[in-house]
Amino acid sequence: MYLVEWILWRESLADEARRKEINEFDKRMGSLGGRLPARVIKAEYTQPSVSNHPRPFGPYYAYNDRFMEIRAGFMENYRGVITAFTLLILIGCIGLMVYGLFNFFDELINKEPDKTGELYFVIGYTLLLFGGSSYFCIRYGRYLSRLEVFTLRHMRVRFNRVTRQVYIQRPAYCGGNLTLRWDDIICDVADGGQPVSGEEDTGGMGLPNIIVWHPYRTGLPFGVMISIGKKMMSQQDLLDEWEFIRRYMEEGPANLPVPRKASLLPLPWHGFSAHMETVGSLYRLTPGIMKLPLVLFLTPVMIFLGMAYWASELLCWQPRWPKVIRQAGLPGMPLPPLTQLTDYPPDIQQKLRDNASYWDIDKESSVSTDVEPAK
Repeated sequence: MYLVEWILWRESLADEARRKEINEFDKRMGSLGGRLPARVIKAEYTQPSVSNHPRPFGPYYAYNDRFMEIRAGFMENYRGVITAFTLLILIGCIGLMVYGLFNFFDELINKEPDKTGELYFVIGYTLLLFGGSSYFCIRYGRYLSRLEVFTLRHMRVRFNRVTRQVYIQRPAYCGGNLTLRWDDIICDVADGGQPVSGEEDTGGMGLPNIIVWHPYRTGLPFGVMISIGKKMMSQQDLLDEWEFIRRYMEEGPANLPVPRKASLLPLPWHGFSAHMETVGSLYRLTPGIMKLPLVLFLTPVMIFLGMAYWASELLCWQPRWPKVIRQAGLPGMPLPPLTQLTDYPPDIQQKLRDNASYWDIDKESSVSTDVEPAK
């Protein structure tokens, strides 16, 4: 489910009225709102070690001496809900209307009904209803449905240790692919470069690792934030996986455990393993006496959503990386260019420029710490 990525990109392209609403919300949340303080922007994240036990949780799709690749996405463990709704509309509503039309035409042609006029009226009314429903599904429903179906099967993040770049694969409606510097990365689990640990349960429901590229580091007029890997319960698990990624990029894979590679193919058990992340969270939060009723209630839900997740994978595709990224780091191959504002269409460029002032608040709060925009 690419809901969070879509919302973040829409906020980057927000008009003036929407930007005012966001600023008002940030004021209610505090002076910085959801933005990062200066010490976090300035801190170094690629050098300090945050764990003595680097571990890969994944899922990882590739791992070698040149690059490794991990699944991305904020709400992967909820995937299947929008797919189920989409299939319900397509099969339950539009499908029934098509079936009804076939029956009406069959009756009109083969059975010579007594009330031909009424049947013509019913057919006409059903055609109008079918046309209207199809129009609204295509015109508006697709913006919701494409968050899970008829889009990328999975978003991926590739860490290339030779080029010291990070490549992010996203659908076009979420901002498209990105090429960013590894040295500009900010890891959410490390506060100002120092590890944040000591919490056994991250808020009860768990969190994935979140990585950020701030405009002061990238020079772009928008921030980049994406989650990687699966949702985990422990802060230490998050630190262990970040340390695994950090050491891979800085030292290489020689002294690291080899992660188990996941398949990009649409396999039936992917959905059940993903939804187990949510079910496991609920199971831990449930009092002992209620655990058995919870399991009995969630089992059919898990089966239904697991099948919907699989349907989502079957109705999506997994594109290849661009050739320049596939060959990045090989001898004699060019370095992929970093993402620039000019990579976007003119109208998108203008919207991003209009919203660049959103980051001026960070600049004002960062003057005393000498945080300067990337050149």
